[in-house]
Amino acid sequence: MVSRYILLQESRRNLKGRCPFHKDVTTSLMVSPEKNIYQCFGCGKGGGPIEFVMAMENKSREEAITLIAKG
Repeated sequence: MVSRYILLQESRRNLKGRCPFHKDVTTSLMVSPEKNIYQCFGCGKGGGPIEFVMAMENKSREEAITLIAKG
C-alpha cells in the first residue's frame, strides 16, 4: 500500500523510503511487509495500512478502508 504513494527501496527484510509526513532528506520511513506496519524514525508517525491511507488522503477510518478495498 505504501509503495503506491512513495518510492521504496529494499533494506534487508524491510523497505525504506522518504517520509511523506515531514521534510525528509534521508530514508527515515521503514516499512515491514512481514508485520504490515510502517514507522518513521524522523517524525514518529507509524501504524498499519489504514492509518497510512488516513494520513495521506486525509480520510476517516471508514473512508480509508473503502479506498483500500477498492485497490
